[in-house]
Amino acid sequence: MEKSDSVSSLSASDTSMNYASDEHSGSLINNFESFRTEGGYSDVTIRVDGQEFPCHRVILAAGSTYFKCMFSSGMEESFKNTIDLKQIDAHVFENLLHFIYTGRVQITIGIVEELFRQAYLFQVTPLVDLCLKFFKENMNEINCLAALTLGDSHAHQPLYQFAKEYACHHFQSIRQDEDFTKLSMECVVDLLSDRRLQCTSEDEVFESAIKWLDYDQDNEQRKSLRYRILECIKFPLLTQIFLIDVVAKSSHVKQDERGMELYNYAITYHNVYSRRNMLPSFQITPRLSCPVYETAVLLGGRLSDGLSNEVESYNVDTKQFTTLKQLPFKKRNEFAVCAFADNIYVSGGLRSQEFWKYDGVFETWTRGSNMMHARRRHAMTVVDDCIYVLGGFDEYNVLGSIEMWKSLNNCWSEVGCLVHPVENMGYVSYNKKIYLFGGKNSEEIVTDVVQCFDTTTNTTTLLTRTLPASDMCLNGAILNSQIYVVGLEGSFRYTPDSDTWDVLPDLSCARDFVSLAVLDEKLYAFGGRRRGAKDNLYTDIIECFDPEKSSWEICGNTPIPMYSYGCVRIMLHKKIEPDVNTCSGISQVVPHPIQN
Repeated sequence: MEKSDSVSSLSASDTSMNYASDEHSGSLINNFESFRTEGGYSDVTIRVDGQEFPCHRVILAAGSTYFKCMFSSGMEESFKNTIDLKQIDAHVFENLLHFIYTGRVQITIGIVEELFRQAYLFQVTPLVDLCLKFFKENMNEINCLAALTLGDSHAHQPLYQFAKEYACHHFQSIRQDEDFTKLSMECVVDLLSDRRLQCTSEDEVFESAIKWLDYDQDNEQRKSLRYRILECIKFPLLTQIFLIDVVAKSSHVKQDERGMELYNYAITYHNVYSRRNMLPSFQITPRLSCPVYETAVLLGGRLSDGLSNEVESYNVDTKQFTTLKQLPFKKRNEFAVCAFADNIYVSGGLRSQEFWKYDGVFETWTRGSNMMHARRRHAMTVVDDCIYVLGGFDEYNVLGSIEMWKSLNNCWSEVGCLVHPVENMGYVSYNKKIYLFGGKNSEEIVTDVVQCFDTTTNTTTLLTRTLPASDMCLNGAILNSQIYVVGLEGSFRYTPDSDTWDVLPDLSCARDFVSLAVLDEKLYAFGGRRRGAKDNLYTDIIECFDPEKSSWEICGNTPIPMYSYGCVRIMLHKKIEPDVNTCSGISQVVPHPIQN
């Protein structure tokens, strides 16, 4: 019995519960603060701008990483009874100490900037976070540029990014502020480069950039930064009148060779539509406030249960699809498409010589004159003001003929031939040349041949550097003066200026008939066919290739799995964006000459 009682007694003594006294914690904090303000038990004095603050090393070390390191460093400050701090506001330092001792602080507009600096300097992270919270809750057009500069100078990304986003959305006001002209070059470049910048036109961005450059005219350093500021402006999106009246006369542009190159981008964009895709991608990507947006338009295609005549517009900013006017002809596939001045052109298809144009402004299809030969699986692209069709298949033979269409007479003429007739090849136009990649030849052999048709001489040559792999059912696109070719055998990049190939990472889902479009400075791949797959032959995957990361990433899905459809990048006006509920149905049109 005694043993049993002993065990019972031991078990009872093991019972424990945790308790806390808020009263005691509060009393400790109040006592610490009283010791500080009254000088009780202090063992160090901090002197700021002639004002002395009796403090306690242990509490300073507990609340500030800066002071902890100071007192444990073995340096002179760790032994001194009085420590002088330079270039510190004494009034704000009192607030900092009050927070270290109590965890409480009163923040006002008047002290928040200096309080943030001191909290950051003395590494009082919770107080830095509270200053950030105050900024977020009290950000306005007066203090946002100061906050931007503060975040930049202290490399504090949360504050910097919040202030930059606010400045972007209130650009109309902040660009008038004198503080704008005092921003660092890095801040100005980052701000003016941002797609979120809210402006009524790109002209305002140019004016703001020049205002910054002109603020300190005697500052040679600013002149040396001229191009870094100018290249933040999307010159092709400046209005034509502004280009003539203002930009062409600007000394900052005229006196900088690279600045004149930017100006020439604008001239090319407004006058030679076919070369727009050759311009730097940043320059032609509109800001989110722009009245137009870039879109990839997917036309027709083959579905698991037949053919489609649907036309879908993909907005990369919203990641959404919108239905446009249906294709105006009987369902067919293997036609070719191209874009010219933000209009879409469609040619051929199964047993077809037809040629059509879609006007994105009026949402209408118009029929032009027939091609000379019915063809499908062919190439169609624009060089200068002419549209070319090359190669393909006419149900009997693989074609080597090349036709050209001129808008002035709405007429096709034969202008040359390929070295090797091919079908289902990749293709792009670059400068005045048209490149054809791979494809299947007359012997039904899949090739790695690269053919180059020169539109100035109407002759075709073979490149010595072939496609890295034999392939067909390819697609091509131009991004920043480089040609991307994607097919079942892989992703490749060709640089015409150096005649070199790069092998890129593979798509996550290997497929052919991938449709490509350049959007938001990246390459997008839509859908395709998983050749040889036993199930899920058609895919709805959208992947995005980022040249800076050199990697593919799955980023969405098409409305339905499909392949063998046309794909072009054009600009559409936001104010007349089609309503998905009212834009179906084939347009009623009659053939008549197409005008650009």
